Amino acid sequence: GGQGMYGGMMGGGLGLDINSFGGLPGQHGMQQGGMGGEFAGAGQITMKLAIAETSVGILVGKAGCVIKELMQISGANIKVSQKGEVVPGTTNRFVSITGNPVAANYAQMLVLQKVPDATSV
Repeated sequence: GGQGMYGGMMGGGLGLDINSFGGLPGQHGMQQGGMGGEFAGAGQITMKLAIAETSVGILVGKAGCVIKELMQISGANIKVSQKGEVVPGTTNRFVSITGNPVAANYAQMLVLQKVPDATSV
């Protein structure tokens, strides 16, 4: 049965080729956009949250280390407004989150974990 085995191996090799080829586009898509490969082309959205002035330090961290980490994790851009830029009638500061819809929503979730009293504007 030596020949049969050889034929079987050939068939197996072929099957593998087709599989790995089929797997390529999927992997490529994953790499390109991380969580939001599908949405990366959907353009940027900006979400705004209001956080208490006392929460700014928690969200930003020492020399911005916390907010930088959140931006790296989510892939969105997160900015806290300057001291004078507040929600009218309050001392609350704005947090702007910009990115594709998936990244922005993920970033918002991360911000809310750090600052549970943040509210949508």
